[in-house]
Amino acid sequence: MTILPGRARIREALPADLPAIGEALRAYLSGTEEEKRAHGVSPTTGTDDALPERYRAEVEDPARALAGCRILVAELAPVEDHGGTTTADGGEALPGALAGIAVLAPREGSLEIKRLWASPAVRGRGVGSALLDAAVEAAGPLLVTLTVWDWRERAIGLYRSRGFAVVPAWDERPRLLCLRRSPAVGDQSLAADSPSAGSAPAATTSATTALPPIRPARPEDAAALTALHLDAWEEAYTGLIASEVLAARRADREARAQRWRESIATTPNTVLVAEGTGERLLGFAIAGAGRDEPAGGLPERELMALYVRAEVYGTGLGHALLRAAIGDGPASLWVLEGNARAIRFYERQGFRLDGARKEDPVGTELRMVRGAG
Repeated sequence: MTILPGRARIREALPADLPAIGEALRAYLSGTEEEKRAHGVSPTTGTDDALPERYRAEVEDPARALAGCRILVAELAPVEDHGGTTTADGGEALPGALAGIAVLAPREGSLEIKRLWASPAVRGRGVGSALLDAAVEAAGPLLVTLTVWDWRERAIGLYRSRGFAVVPAWDERPRLLCLRRSPAVGDQSLAADSPSAGSAPAATTSATTALPPIRPARPEDAAALTALHLDAWEEAYTGLIASEVLAARRADREARAQRWRESIATTPNTVLVAEGTGERLLGFAIAGAGRDEPAGGLPERELMALYVRAEVYGTGLGHALLRAAIGDGPASLWVLEGNARAIRFYERQGFRLDGARKEDPVGTELRMVRGAG
């Protein structure tokens, strides 16, 4: 398996991760207590021994203390130096350690980000952002809440950039801010609902709280699919693909609609659409037999396209289309190089970069694979 250097991989925690999770929590909680003492919030002294009992339980037995919580862990791409030593990207050795963790606690009608921590050794490399994006995506249509000490200005800035806002406190501890993110906030951090989704900011229109119907495409959807495809490319690829390329795609709109019409009528592939209001469509997915030459146990199934409109980023529609198209089984796909968010999205679905690459007129594409053929 190949993971590109500098990329944070976010995944669900495994039982084997528990010792490392305990150490990550120790670092997070001890550091927090030190900060509280420095800001006059906590009168205690020392580090580990000064942790309140409820915190020591998280460190010593995270499986029990965090029962009912969902834990996400971050790993960095391994890099082998010239001496054959494998380290985290940038050269910091992290043997047996995690680059970061997020602990998510379900509440009635909401999801609380209970812990969010990135190792000091990798801060500034997007690990915290990746964990936060994954946590928001995991919440789907639910409210997301968290608390943060008011001196953590960098963290507060990150939260605000993802649509969190300070709300009246539900925790009365001095200097502790309570933040909430409404599901109606357009999610600019999750523009990864397609295999080639780009880094363009998402629209700030309201996201739906209930997923729209997904059904097989029909020839009469051709015009709506053309409009969706053109819009989704501009929303996803602005800044990644030359503007003249995006503009040229709109010049042959009628021809594109005709190709869609013919393809839907004759293709052996699965073509699914997510309905909007009227004839407008919100997303589509295409899957079928793999187009690559069978080699090295490649899966037989390929996800050929997956796009949703920016207005529904972060609602779970991308996940729903993916599952409807390929289920949970083995599959492959191609993703535009440099699309960190798209790659993280697929990594959370079990896909991994396998090192294969190919040149496309719009850029270099990388192959991702899930399972064996």
